[in-house]
Amino acid sequence: MKNIVFLLVMFSFLSNAQSQRDLYNNSIKAYEAKNYSEFLQLTKQLDSIRPMHPTFTYNLAIAYALNQQTDNAVLQLKKAILMNAKTAFEDDTDFQSIKETEAFKSLSAFKQKQLDVVATSQKVITLSEKALHPESVLYLSKAKTWLASSIRKRKIVSFDEKTGNCTDWLTTENILAVFALKPDAKEEFLWVATCAVPEMENYSETLKGKAEILKVNIKTKKIIKRYSLEGNHVFGDIYVTKNNKVFISDSDKPIIYTIKNDELAVWLSLENTAFNLQGITMNREEDMLFIADYLKGIAAIKTANKEVSWLNFPKDATPKGIDGLVYAKNSLFAVQNGVSPIRITQLKLNSSHTEITDFKIVDNNRPEFDEPALLTLVKDKLYFFANSPWKAYDKNGVLDESKVTNPELFFLKQ
Repeated sequence: MKNIVFLLVMFSFLSNAQSQRDLYNNSIKAYEAKNYSEFLQLTKQLDSIRPMHPTFTYNLAIAYALNQQTDNAVLQLKKAILMNAKTAFEDDTDFQSIKETEAFKSLSAFKQKQLDVVATSQKVITLSEKALHPESVLYLSKAKTWLASSIRKRKIVSFDEKTGNCTDWLTTENILAVFALKPDAKEEFLWVATCAVPEMENYSETLKGKAEILKVNIKTKKIIKRYSLEGNHVFGDIYVTKNNKVFISDSDKPIIYTIKNDELAVWLSLENTAFNLQGITMNREEDMLFIADYLKGIAAIKTANKEVSWLNFPKDATPKGIDGLVYAKNSLFAVQNGVSPIRITQLKLNSSHTEITDFKIVDNNRPEFDEPALLTLVKDKLYFFANSPWKAYDKNGVLDESKVTNPELFFLKQ
């Protein structure tokens, strides 16, 4: 989902934030005029308004270097490298004044380290349906059934865990692209997040911006309720509590929804602080909700009073590009497919779940990984599809199947 959503967010950024574009243009003018103090001031403003933007972060590093602030320049370059380990800074003449410092020289080794291959998770099975384009996976323990969502085919399939053979589990012409799947505590109902995207088959502009949550009877495989929104919405993930309260993340408008009185309702708007909501999860006690923002990091929200705080990341970890997010063993496991290279990160939490105390890269720069997305926890293992064909679509949502490989399911043991 995240390529298309990121483009939508950036389009919104360009069209609705004229002041940011003006700030950027003025910062470039200041740079070209060699007014480096003004260049720094304007670039700092941009970074405060829109943090973790690759261009703004890199330009801020330049601005600090041109103002002889070596430590700050190196700090921003580290941030840029963590977002993209192929960042070409070594021969940039704007860093001439700090190139001979030990701090700057150490960045090359730091950059190379980000490209190290870390392979912890293991392959389980390859699915038989090549153009399925799954976003999420789920195991129904009572029915002993594996399910996969399909963005391209607008359906849910079950699959054999030994052979990978797929069978349609839920499919009608009225389903949109299927993103997330979550059952209730008793596995009586399946909650399904869907939305209209050009990459789904039979997409039309009349569906643009539509999103639906489906409530499905697991036993009968019938949709018993639809919760719909028109406008500009992308329902990307769902969390269902032990008491069957449903939370939904909207990746287009940064709003968390819930099902209240059998109606779709706003639980909390993050429109003033967030950009692009993604994975959603809770701690074991379910008194803290965690939600990923693709551009900003992770918000920790106390469910009792909806108090929001943004988790601070360790200095050598980046908050950018988090898609799937699952809580397990006092940690948050994050799929970071919006950075280069793609990685899966374990973020260890303190006892109150308000701070990240440490982190570990559990998978990094693996050739099998081509935009993994959502995670699901089954006993002591985290499952996810390692590859999805977002890059195989053209600008009109047409899929080039010659660029597609069959979905590969992986697991990570806790």
